[in-house]
Amino acid sequence: KEVQALSDKLHPGDQLVLTGTDWKDARFVFAGHGTMEAPILIRPEKPGSVVFSGASGVTFYGEHLVIMGLEFRQVVPAKDKAAIFRLGAGRDRPADNCIVDRIRMENCNSPSPADWPRQKIWYMTAGFGRNNTVANSTFSGLRHKGQMIGAAELPPGQLQGLHILNNHFSDRPFLDGTNGYEIIQIGWSGERARAAGSLIAGNTFENCDGENETITLKASDIFVRNNTFAGCQGVLCLRTARRVLVQGNVFESKGRASTGGVRMQGEGHVIFGNTFRHLEKPRDYYYWPISLMSASVEHYGDHGDVQGYGRTMDVLIAGNRFEGCEDSIAVGLAYSKDYPLLPSNIHVCDNIFMGTTATTPFGFVVSDPTGALPKELHVSGNRFRR
Repeated sequence: KEVQALSDKLHPGDQLVLTGTDWKDARFVFAGHGTMEAPILIRPEKPGSVVFSGASGVTFYGEHLVIMGLEFRQVVPAKDKAAIFRLGAGRDRPADNCIVDRIRMENCNSPSPADWPRQKIWYMTAGFGRNNTVANSTFSGLRHKGQMIGAAELPPGQLQGLHILNNHFSDRPFLDGTNGYEIIQIGWSGERARAAGSLIAGNTFENCDGENETITLKASDIFVRNNTFAGCQGVLCLRTARRVLVQGNVFESKGRASTGGVRMQGEGHVIFGNTFRHLEKPRDYYYWPISLMSASVEHYGDHGDVQGYGRTMDVLIAGNRFEGCEDSIAVGLAYSKDYPLLPSNIHVCDNIFMGTTATTPFGFVVSDPTGALPKELHVSGNRFRR
């Protein structure tokens, strides 16, 4: 009640200091309006002292807020489609230019396993607003359907500019094989691959097995840079996206099966300077080190189609290292009467393939009855070492 009473009443440069330790069943919506020079700081009195539990849920909106040092442990979500931490309270109450730093969210689930597949939960939503940062935080142990960070909504007419930096995501178990258990989602089909201008960098994803898409990008103009995917039974999926830069990431199996790399549809992607390490032979098209999918329309959203996929085209795959992987690059997966458009203008150059007897960068190229696909694969400068 004290926090709620101070909502929308603090001035730039003020601090909201949370005291005590046991914040059980604490729910509030807090608005604040700081400035770049004098943000409003929300923090615990002592680092690590404020722990939310029970049926807790918090929402922050406004601008230039810095929210740091809060912990959420064994929070029991109150209802379906709940978010434990909301950054932004809807399109009419966004959060802009805010920083969320050093948050811990661990094992926040219903005690009943029966609730996990039927009750959708987000650890954090960060879609309403622009130029926000989530950094140096820990997200672990989510079992419900839903994302650890969900940012599906893009601000109307503006770039999202969400920065997800230097966080640790872990222990997302496989549950039932259905869709909706990603770690991070940016955009959704209704955004029609609109530009996001967001950055996912410096994060570690460890044992994140919820589904075949560890990260799903349904928006365009996103950088995914210098992240580590360790033993995750899933892939980075450029699903309904254009112009995504995937650079300097490490994808390694840690001895686990069904660990993959990058799967893509759409146009203008650059896959540069990544390392794919000891990835096993994929059991199906979900888990290749790199896979380029077939598509249903030339450009995503053509003819009002937001269910299918845009053609994979104008893609550069360069300067990557494949170390001891049992397979490499697949082209034209899921080709069928529903997905008849094969990749085009694909450049694969200057990659290194180590621990292999292969002499081509492609582990699979779908048979094209028209004979056009081989002419769309431009290969040069790749090196192969046993």
